[in-house]
Amino acid sequence: MRIANGRKHGWRFWLGVGLSVISVVWLALTTDWAQAGAALAQANYGLVLAAIGLAWLTILMRTARWRLLFPQNNLPSFGRLTAVMLIGQTINVIVPARAGDLARATLVGTERTAYVLGTLLVQTALDLFMVAAMIVWLLFQVSLPGWWRAPGQALALAAAIVLLTLLILIATRGWTLRQLTAVAQRWPKLGAERLLSPAAEFFRSLDAIRPGTAVAALLWSIGIWIVYGAVNYVLLLALHAPTSWLAAFFLLVVLQLGIAVPSSPGRVGVFHYLSVQALAVFAVGGATAVSFAIILHLISIILPAVLGAALTWKMGLPLTAKADL
Repeated sequence: MRIANGRKHGWRFWLGVGLSVISVVWLALTTDWAQAGAALAQANYGLVLAAIGLAWLTILMRTARWRLLFPQNNLPSFGRLTAVMLIGQTINVIVPARAGDLARATLVGTERTAYVLGTLLVQTALDLFMVAAMIVWLLFQVSLPGWWRAPGQALALAAAIVLLTLLILIATRGWTLRQLTAVAQRWPKLGAERLLSPAAEFFRSLDAIRPGTAVAALLWSIGIWIVYGAVNYVLLLALHAPTSWLAAFFLLVVLQLGIAVPSSPGRVGVFHYLSVQALAVFAVGGATAVSFAIILHLISIILPAVLGAALTWKMGLPLTAKADL
């Protein structure tokens, strides 16, 4: 696989850069940096290390969940899947349009790209289900502000649509393949036969969604998102900020909503702005919230990206933006 960039950046990229610059300027002008430095200096770094450990635990948990979706007689190694996931995450940080997901699909090795793309769709659906469940819970928390509710409801609706689409694909996969086969045989000039093999691989990945596997994957998903919340909770404790599980999960949902907002590579600025706004709801001061955002950004985005870049270099893959399959 080669990843190379042959196109100019589109409007979304430049809008993201603009929003990131505005966020950075706003933070620079409104933050008491002396207090932010003091908050960082007075942080409990034992708890920061615990938060780092929890963040790395989520990576291993995500690998374990992903591995459930492969055939038992052709399982990729745990280490290989972890490395591929980190590489994909790194490319997504650097490159727009989720190019890292395509990289993940091509690098697993034990299955064809279309099969792996199916497993990624299932994981996305599980994560959206968890986000939607948290949004529904948060909607009943009357103490929360109204500015997040409309985006939250929109994301919950999008999650429901994705889940419904996945269920329809699972239920109709045999019928869909038969229709593609019929079209390919009746009108060979349409080129439908070229879709048959990738489609068969994609639907074969959905065959893994049996009751036992689905329950196990859902339980892993619940555990992953609880640990995500625990990372936020422990970091709030480390910075001696007002701490609650409600604050930890509200911040988690707001940052997930923020993924839809265009941003520069690495989500610099926008990530920190959203963290400050979410924590302000729970009376976390601006300087402390900025310190929190700096550490969380380092833990959740920068450190995994550095490791993913190192693995990419070790495997001889360039970190640029276009995949040739």
